[in-house]
Amino acid sequence: MSTIYTELDVTRSLLSNLGFEMVPTILPELVERGVREELTMLKFLDLIMNSERNFREERRVRASLKLSGLPVGKTLETYDFSFQRSISRDKVDLLASCEFAKRRENILLLGPPGVGKSHLAAGLGVRAV
Repeated sequence: MSTIYTELDVTRSLLSNLGFEMVPTILPELVERGVREELTMLKFLDLIMNSERNFREERRVRASLKLSGLPVGKTLETYDFSFQRSISRDKVDLLASCEFAKRRENILLLGPPGVGKSHLAAGLGVRAV
């Protein structure tokens, strides 16, 4: 009994051999999108490469967050600035650029208990990841 390989199967196999992890599994959807949007060959190649890159970046972020031990759900977006009016949203937004991390600098959050220091620290950690 002979096995029938389609062109799609051959392309999937080649992509897998080249180290692509996600694209071989979603190739039919990408081809359909390329045809539907009448993408040029270069635009279709961009779609394939961007799909793989986005998958790898998402996986890297998920793994980094898991390894970080940061609490789930503590992000800057979930911090209630109306609860703690003494915290400058502009300063937090500046810290959220994570330039301090790129320069390998530390930040220090000071204040009494219950003002959200831990939430802000976790949110900045999530943003840095």
